[in-house]
Amino acid sequence: TLHDATRTATASLTNGTPATLHAGFAGRFLDLVEVTMANNSGVAASVDLYDDSALTRTYTVPANDTLHVTYHTPVPQGARGSIWEADLADISGTTITVNALFLINR
Repeated sequence: TLHDATRTATASLTNGTPATLHAGFAGRFLDLVEVTMANNSGVAASVDLYDDSALTRTYTVPANDTLHVTYHTPVPQGARGSIWEADLADISGTTITVNALFLINR
Protein backbone atom coordinates (compact mmCIF):
# COMPACT_ATOMS: atom_id res chain seq x y z
CA THR A 1 0.00 0.00 0.00
CA LEU A 2 1.00 3.62 -0.39
CA HIS A 3 1.07 3.99 3.39
CA ASP A 4 3.73 1.28 3.61
CA ALA A 5 5.77 2.97 0.89
CA THR A 6 6.13 6.39 2.53
CA ARG A 7 7.89 7.89 5.54
CA THR A 8 7.48 11.30 7.11
CA ALA A 9 10.06 13.26 9.04
CA THR A 10 10.26 16.43 11.13
CA ALA A 11 13.20 18.46 12.40
CA SER A 12 13.57 21.80 14.15
CA LEU A 13 16.57 23.92 13.16
CA THR A 14 18.16 26.54 15.42
CA ASN A 15 21.65 27.87 16.24
CA GLY A 16 23.31 26.66 13.04
CA THR A 17 23.36 23.04 14.20
CA PRO A 18 22.52 20.40 11.55
CA ALA A 19 19.62 18.10 12.41
CA THR A 20 18.86 14.61 11.18
CA LEU A 21 15.66 14.80 9.22
CA HIS A 22 15.40 11.05 8.68
CA ALA A 23 17.78 8.28 9.71
CA GLY A 24 18.80 5.78 7.08
CA PHE A 25 16.30 3.09 6.10
CA ALA A 26 18.31 -0.13 5.88
CA GLY A 27 18.69 -1.44 2.34
CA ARG A 28 16.31 1.12 0.85
CA PHE A 29 16.37 4.54 -0.76
CA LEU A 30 14.27 7.35 0.73
CA ASP A 31 13.43 9.56 -2.23
CA LEU A 32 12.19 13.07 -1.39
CA VAL A 33 8.60 13.76 -2.47
CA GLU A 34 7.81 17.01 -0.66
CA VAL A 35 9.18 19.37 1.94
CA THR A 36 7.55 22.11 4.00
CA MET A 37 9.54 24.64 6.03
CA ALA A 38 8.06 27.15 8.48
CA ASN A 39 10.06 30.21 9.56
CA ASN A 40 9.13 31.83 12.89
CA SER A 41 11.32 34.92 12.52
CA GLY A 42 11.25 38.26 10.76
CA VAL A 43 14.30 37.29 8.68
CA ALA A 44 14.34 35.16 5.54
CA ALA A 45 16.65 32.18 5.91
CA SER A 46 18.37 29.61 3.72
CA VAL A 47 18.04 25.95 4.62
CA ASP A 48 20.33 23.31 3.14
CA LEU A 49 19.13 19.74 2.71
CA TYR A 50 21.78 17.01 2.68
CA ASP A 51 21.63 13.42 1.50
CA ASP A 52 24.33 11.51 3.40
CA SER A 53 26.44 14.67 3.82
CA ALA A 54 26.15 15.74 0.15
CA LEU A 55 24.28 19.00 -0.45
CA THR A 56 21.11 18.16 -2.36
CA ARG A 57 19.02 21.34 -2.30
CA THR A 58 19.05 24.86 -0.84
CA TYR A 59 15.74 26.55 -0.01
CA THR A 60 15.04 30.15 0.91
CA VAL A 61 12.29 30.33 3.52
CA PRO A 62 10.57 33.75 3.66
CA ALA A 63 10.36 35.67 6.93
CA ASN A 64 7.33 34.76 9.08
CA ASP A 65 6.10 32.41 6.37
CA THR A 66 6.04 28.85 5.09
CA LEU A 67 7.66 27.34 2.02
CA HIS A 68 6.13 24.21 0.49
CA VAL A 69 7.71 22.29 -2.40
CA THR A 70 6.27 19.16 -4.01
CA TYR A 71 8.36 17.24 -6.51
CA HIS A 72 6.32 15.59 -9.25
CA THR A 73 9.25 13.28 -9.80
CA PRO A 74 10.84 12.40 -6.44
CA VAL A 75 14.39 13.58 -5.74
CA PRO A 76 16.39 10.33 -5.66
CA GLN A 77 18.53 9.56 -2.66
CA GLY A 78 22.19 8.93 -3.49
CA ALA A 79 22.73 5.66 -1.62
CA ARG A 80 20.63 3.04 0.13
CA GLY A 81 20.42 3.48 3.88
CA SER A 82 21.69 7.08 3.84
CA ILE A 83 20.47 9.77 6.20
CA TRP A 84 18.78 13.04 5.29
CA GLU A 85 19.92 16.15 7.20
CA ALA A 86 18.87 19.79 7.23
CA ASP A 87 20.96 22.78 8.26
CA LEU A 88 20.36 26.47 8.90
CA ALA A 89 22.95 29.19 9.43
CA ASP A 90 23.24 30.49 12.99
CA ILE A 91 20.67 33.30 12.84
CA SER A 92 19.75 34.67 16.26
CA GLY A 93 16.09 34.18 17.18
CA THR A 94 15.30 32.02 14.14
CA THR A 95 13.77 28.57 14.20
CA ILE A 96 12.82 26.69 11.06
CA THR A 97 10.59 23.64 11.32
CA VAL A 98 11.12 21.19 8.48
CA ASN A 99 8.60 18.50 7.52
CA ALA A 100 9.29 16.05 4.71
CA LEU A 101 7.64 13.16 2.91
CA PHE A 102 9.78 10.38 1.47
CA LEU A 103 8.99 7.48 -0.85
CA ILE A 104 10.65 4.19 0.05
CA ASN A 105 12.36 2.78 -3.01
CA ARG A 106 14.45 -0.33 -3.61
